Amino acid sequence: MKHPFCHAMQSTIMPAILLMSLLLAPLVSAGWLYADQGDIKVIEVQLRDYRFIPQEVQLIADQPVILRLVNTDSITPHNFTMKAASSAADINVDVPGGESIDFQLEPPPAGRYTLFCANKFMFMKSHHEKGMEGTLVVVTE
Repeated sequence: MKHPFCHAMQSTIMPAILLMSLLLAPLVSAGWLYADQGDIKVIEVQLRDYRFIPQEVQLIADQPVILRLVNTDSITPHNFTMKAASSAADINVDVPGGESIDFQLEPPPAGRYTLFCANKFMFMKSHHEKGMEGTLVVVTE
């Protein structure tokens, strides 16, 4: 027999959490969960379940932003990596499990850039190979 609290958790709390996740997902992917920190826009990117949310981040050239990387996986460390033609535009930020990191980003020249998680556990596929990839799109104003 299940403990009454466990049954209550399964029947009320877990569906509520699932519902909130489903309701918030479109807002995040549409870019509506942006904050503003003075004159610099803050863009939150979640790193979880071997994916980035939102999967595509759009920036305007010559307008710096603060990227808030939030690793919602409690144990698994993730990484936010971008390799550009110019090594000056490369990004490589580690985010431990359950933590978040803010960093200011000067967008590279207009174009499309692949983002990925470069982490790999020994004898396993890399997070990138498991599908943890996104796109940074930089447009001119």
